[in-house]
Amino acid sequence: MSNIFRLLLVLFVGITSLLFSCKKVEHGTDVPILSINESTVSTIQVGKKLKVSFIANQVTDFTFSIVPVSAGEALITENITVDPNTFILSKEFDIPNQASWIGEALLKISYNSSGQIIEKTRSITFTESNPQMFLVGGSVAAGWEPTLALPMSLYDKESKTKFEIYEYVTVDGSGFKFLPTNVDWTDAFGKGATDGTLLQSGDAGNITVSSNDFYRIRMDAEAKTYEVSKSTWGVIGSATPKGWDSDTDLTFVGSKGVYTWKVTVNLVAGELKFRMDDDWAVNIGGDLSALQQDGANIAIATAGKYDIELSRTASGYSAKISKN
Repeated sequence: MSNIFRLLLVLFVGITSLLFSCKKVEHGTDVPILSINESTVSTIQVGKKLKVSFIANQVTDFTFSIVPVSAGEALITENITVDPNTFILSKEFDIPNQASWIGEALLKISYNSSGQIIEKTRSITFTESNPQMFLVGGSVAAGWEPTLALPMSLYDKESKTKFEIYEYVTVDGSGFKFLPTNVDWTDAFGKGATDGTLLQSGDAGNITVSSNDFYRIRMDAEAKTYEVSKSTWGVIGSATPKGWDSDTDLTFVGSKGVYTWKVTVNLVAGELKFRMDDDWAVNIGGDLSALQQDGANIAIATAGKYDIELSRTASGYSAKISKN
């Protein structure tokens, strides 16, 4: 009987210890705990939206801030309330496109846990944003919806504020404006007090043209200036009527969002290329299905009348050269 008693005693102690242990673990889930989820990025460009995810347990509210690693005041501070039924929550923060933000910083959370203030941090790096500018307006293919705005390109390698785009622009549609982002109308550029000047204000007017045509549009966000000039494509080369001395112009026959130029011309055996605005800065050649900047001359085998068609799509330029 003594052996049976000992066995029962051991089982009782074991079960009691197990139950006590389980009770301690269950009690532990009631302790307020908060952390920044690992899915939160560690590097982001200024001017973007930063999404921060939090994991919360028994935390009703906390303070979130972004603090420079170097001495200084918090860049952002926000008090956040947590829904009692929420375990994982996310918040988006607008990071301004300002040089003062560039560098190392800390994402910091502060919350109350059983009467103690707990602080946790996570490193983040803010980098310089890629220069960008967009074209929007009823007179261009984008329309007036910012999210559909057309991206512009830098045209001066020494500058981060000079942008250009080639687009068909109509008189109808009330003109166009420039946007620093394709998100909303914040900090939009419109026409200033005089032609060629820009005003970065909600009161700025629209920029308009006097005739429907294909244009080169340029703007300088720093100088707050713009220029709109008609742009043409032509063919040049030994196979063309004017040789290598001058272009034979193509006629724009496209519309908003459809970019096509055509010409019917007598050619001789020789070579030709396409170029823009009677200048070699933009010249394309090579494979007709995928023309490339500074591409090879295009051979014309026999003399005759030819239909030439140049097209631009999102993937680049292509052409058709057909002998009648």
